[in-house]
Amino acid sequence: METIEPPDSARLPAPPAELAGDMPAPAGTVLPGPPVTTDPWAAPPLRPGQLSPGWRMIFIAGWVGVLGGFGAIWQACRIAGIAPWWLGPETDLRSVFVIALPFVAPLITVLVGVAGVRIACHIGIVASLVTAAFALGDLHFPGIAVVEVLLGACGLLISIAGFGGRMRAAPAPEPTDPAV
Repeated sequence: METIEPPDSARLPAPPAELAGDMPAPAGTVLPGPPVTTDPWAAPPLRPGQLSPGWRMIFIAGWVGVLGGFGAIWQACRIAGIAPWWLGPETDLRSVFVIALPFVAPLITVLVGVAGVRIACHIGIVASLVTAAFALGDLHFPGIAVVEVLLGACGLLISIAGFGGRMRAAPAPEPTDPAV
């Protein structure tokens, strides 16, 4: 019967020199260390303060929902013939820059979440306050103002919840007693 040698990746590395006595490790042995990946598409390790992958997706999806909410307000106002301050009347539309204002803060927050920035939750809280502030200009349409405040509140809740999904620093190792 013929024996099959296991691949090099399945072989156990030799023990470190301090465990094997004074004998140096044989040439070609792999000593334990940090894992090395050769995959160029591998994600970098997460740092303390970054959102974990699941929370990051929830954060991004929530803020995309806020963007969609403003899109829904836009469409509903056009159908109903209502003119919030940032859209203006249908016969005299505001500048593209003014119309885009409600979308800027949520869009920045989505981009920050996609980039994995460590202060994404803080930026989300500021963006939620900016989002809710758009209701101040629409107080003459209470229904629209309430929806804008609710969109800001949803963004605020998503951002606050994201604090629970942030990565934390590893605890410091406990000192070992050299006498043992």
